[in-house]
Formats: sequence, C-alpha cells, structure tokens
Amino acid sequence: MKMLFVIPKLKSQSGGKSLTVSPHLGVAYLSAFLKKNEIEVRVYDDGIENNHVKLLSFIEEFNPDIIGITVFSYCYNYARDLVKILKNSSKSPLVLGGPHINIIKGQILIDTGAEFAIKHEGEHSLLELLKEIERGNADFKKVMGLIWKDHNGKIVENPDRPFMTDLDSLPFPGYEVFDISKYFCYKDKMLPIITSRGCPFGCNFCSVRLCMGNGFRARSAKNVVQEIEHFVQKGWKNFAINDDCFTLNKQRAEEICDLIIGKKLNIGFQFLNGIRADTVTLQLLKKMKSAGCFYISYGCESGNDRILRVIKKNITREQVRNAVEWANAANISNSVNFIIGHTEETYQTAMDTIDFAKSLPTAFTNFYNLMPYPGTEAYEWVKQHGKFLVPAENYLENSITLHGKPIFETSEFTREQREKVIKLGFGLYKLKYLQYRFGKVLGSLMFYLTKIKIIDKFAAFLILDTRLGKFIYTSICDLLCNPDRKR
Repeated sequence: MKMLFVIPKLKSQSGGKSLTVSPHLGVAYLSAFLKKNEIEVRVYDDGIENNHVKLLSFIEEFNPDIIGITVFSYCYNYARDLVKILKNSSKSPLVLGGPHINIIKGQILIDTGAEFAIKHEGEHSLLELLKEIERGNADFKKVMGLIWKDHNGKIVENPDRPFMTDLDSLPFPGYEVFDISKYFCYKDKMLPIITSRGCPFGCNFCSVRLCMGNGFRARSAKNVVQEIEHFVQKGWKNFAINDDCFTLNKQRAEEICDLIIGKKLNIGFQFLNGIRADTVTLQLLKKMKSAGCFYISYGCESGNDRILRVIKKNITREQVRNAVEWANAANISNSVNFIIGHTEETYQTAMDTIDFAKSLPTAFTNFYNLMPYPGTEAYEWVKQHGKFLVPAENYLENSITLHGKPIFETSEFTREQREKVIKLGFGLYKLKYLQYRFGKVLGSLMFYLTKIKIIDKFAAFLILDTRLGKFIYTSICDLLCNPDRKR
C-alpha cells in the first residue's frame, strides 16, 4: 500500500499565505507509524512547494492508493481548494484529518466530496482504513474513529476510538519523508516535539479537548529524552516543545530535565504553545534553564479574576505574576498570552486585561481575538448572547485571531469597543516585541515607523509572506536575542 500526505499551505497573520517554518508534527508521527507497518509513505507540503502542477505530476508518478489531507479551521479554504483539484485530477480516494474534522464532523465530506475523514488521533484508525482498502471487500464499519460514505452516499460516523494511553509505543516522528532543508527550522536546527497529549482542564473557549480528549496522557521521561538524543545525533540542537501541559506533572518534567543534563545533550528548547502559570515553581524553572530552556510562553487569557473564573481557566493574576517573576529569576525569556472577547467580557474587564498586561515584568504580551470554535461552551454562549460580525456559515475559514476585526459583538461589549481594546493590545504587543527582538532604542524606533500604515503593511508582508524577508528577520533576531539557543 502507498499513501501520500498532502499538507495545505497556511494563512499568515497578515492574512496571506504563511511561510512554513517546520514539518507538520502530526504527519511526521503518522508517516513513521505507517512505515513501521510496511506502508510506503510520501509527503507533499503545499506551504513549501506551492506548485499544483508539480503536485499532480508527483501523484501520477507515485500512484498512491490513498491521499490524506490535513485540515485546519482557519485556513479551511486552502484545504478545500486542494481537495477540489485532487478530485478532478486523481482517482485515488481522499481521507481528511486534522483539528477541523473534530469541529464539523461529517459535514466536511459534504463540503469537500472527500470519501473519508478521521476523528481525533489518526495512527490506528488510518492504518485500519488502509488495511480495509487493501483487503478489497472493505468493511468500513469496523474502523473506529472513521467518518465515511456508504454506497448510497449517506454519511456514516463510526464510534470514537479510545485515546491512546501508551504513547511510548509510537515510533519517533518520521521527518525523513520531508524535504527538510527547505524549512526555516533547518537554519535554526530546531524541530517540533510533543511529550504528551490531551488536557485535563476545562477552559470554555479551547478546542484542544475536542481533538485530543479531556485527559493528560504523557510519554515517559526516558522515552522523551531518547527522542531528543536521537535527533541530536542527526545534528539537531533546538526543540520547540508543543505540549499543552508539559509541567502538569512536575516530577516528570524535572526527570526530563535531569536526563538532558545527565546526558550532557547541550540543547536549547522553548515553549511557544504555552505553559500554565499554576504548574511551575522557581525550582522547576531553574532546572529547566539548566537543561536548556530559553523561552516560555504563559497562557493567562484575561487580566480580570472574575473573567478567569467565568471562562474556567482556574488561575489567578497573582499566579501569573509569580510565574513571570520566577522565570525572570531563572533567566528564562518569557511572554504572556491574552484573549480579547471572552464570555461575559465587557469593555471594562477587557481594559483590566490591558492594564494587567502593562504591569507584568515579562518580555512582551501576545493578544488574540477570541475564536469561538463549534463544540465549545464559548461558541454556545456567543450563539445565545452575541451577534456574528462575519458570515456565520464560514467565519472559521475567513477569520484569523491576530487581526483587529472582532468575530462577534454583544450589547455589553460592542464592535467599536472591541476594536479599540484590540488596537491597544496589539500596539502593546508590537512595542514590547520589537524592543525584545531589537533592543529598546531600535525597537522603539521601528515601532513608531510602523505606525505609518504603508510601512507597517510592507513590513508585515516582507516578514510573514516572503522567504527573503523571513530569513533576514530571523537572522537579525538570532544575533540580538535568545542567547541560549544553540547554533
């Protein structure tokens, strides 16, 4: 059996096509798992190649038995366009996977015309689907986690597959199927890694549990460090840990750090995805620093304690401040993430977030528009109490969280008020981020220059949407910050 994974391009913060920084971690896991089970695998990344003539030629040459496409909500239109091209040009059946499947379920087969979709984790479901196809007289009802069309065109959604508990049994991600020298991570020698799946917390806006379940499933410390060691031997020096809950089990986190230190791996690692502020201690952060941690992002979401309770974040501003101060004491660069537009948010509570963000001694603060994902409590609240400001039927694919246009409004927090707060938040982010990257003087100068719209628009396009701009920007950043990143 032969399988081709096709990864659609992504949308950038400026709304254009995003430059792909690193290989898709989920596809790398699936590729390794299938290859272990004697499935021939290849990958086409549209974010790297962006050449559909080349894609069709590649399919004709490889002649896959099935083609898999990863689907993200905020750039669903890119995936849908790819499905349309493949449906018109290839006879191979299509199977869709990724976060968006868990949000709209069987509707995705109606929207795209694809034959199959897989919910949640894909390793075992995908392998079973391939075996059924290979068997000939397929019985798709047996494949747990599969969504498919029967002979009458009816959409059938099979029962969910239980989430994996023995993550150590999975092979390490198969990055060898990617043309990895074309990715920006190759310059920094930085690979993505994940040490656990799932999240036991109940934040009302988060869609993670829709995809990976409402529980914490961790790889052993030994297995995690074996993977790091495996890639260090191949020349990789830095790792972006993409966990949702790396420090939930502090003992395991410390054990990972102790093994890295004991083996003298001399690596750098960062947490762009965020760490909960209530799961760190000064002792743990100091150990993480000794093991090579050079950057942490904390998820705070709101600067108002009542809103933090409403959205079920279950942390306090005091815990966030302590976490920032402890990271500073451990000499780990850090930032804090906030979202504007929560359940029961008002103009005043949003301004509390701005004021709290200003008061934190963190390197910079990130601001996002709330994206109410279907299946979350926040989405149900918006349907009852809010008014969508973009077409409700396709707001997910036409919206990005990192711009100044709110997705919805309420009578307590209007569009105009939201735009004002978002503008303040984005301005604070930009000033602090530029100062963090380029120093206080040069960063401040760049901030005031980018207040001129034409300069700001050109700079965003250059950095986010062109390879040359991204290369120049990251090269300068490497020289001026993150001294602990291994080069």
